Amino acid sequence: MSDILKNLLKEGTLAANIELTDCQLDKFEKFYEYLIEKNKVMNLTAITDEREVVYKHFVDSIALIPQIDLKGKRIIDVGTGAGFPGIPLAIVLDDAEFLLMDSLNKRINFLNEVKEICDLKNVSTIHARAEELGRNMEYREKFDVCVSRAVANMSTLLEYCVPFVSVGGVFVSYKSGDVTDEIKLSENAQRQLFCKIKNVIKFEIPNTDISRSFVVFEKKKELNKKYPRQGGKPKKNPL
Repeated sequence: MSDILKNLLKEGTLAANIELTDCQLDKFEKFYEYLIEKNKVMNLTAITDEREVVYKHFVDSIALIPQIDLKGKRIIDVGTGAGFPGIPLAIVLDDAEFLLMDSLNKRINFLNEVKEICDLKNVSTIHARAEELGRNMEYREKFDVCVSRAVANMSTLLEYCVPFVSVGGVFVSYKSGDVTDEIKLSENAQRQLFCKIKNVIKFEIPNTDISRSFVVFEKKKELNKKYPRQGGKPKKNPL
């Protein structure tokens, strides 16, 4: 990692009230270099500029840490893609346990390579679709926290993600811009899936003009067995 990039990372994370150790900086360096290398042969990210990767991927992913207690928690990242927010969170939170889930096996292969390169012993991966894995009793309602930066409407995301959350746990959706209307439209999904808005944490990614929201839902009771619906129904016909 260039000195410029390392300084960007220090500056950006400090602005988000997070201080990285030298070991963590080294892991971010390895992740960045491998992400850019593999992106030449597979579609992982449209963002490749050093500054933009630092702020729009790394800082954005870990900005949740000062907002919610994630220490020691069991966390699933649904639709992790190239590993966001799961890999940056796992680099910083080495006492938490992460499962990164994606429906594309080539992304899972990439993440397994990242896990080895960055020596992330707190990370596991799984190739699966959310609406199928959410019905598997090994994973259903087994996580303290579910996170997702996946692009989908809130009702669909709730049906994908809430099944993984244990009662009393939370699902955190990373969202851009104003989320008022989207939250309103998800009220039926919240009722059907026994979850309720706990908080909407608004922030700007440091040193940018990008507005973000962490939309936090709390799981209130065990889910009805019919959810999540299979066959692509959460996306085609949101609750």
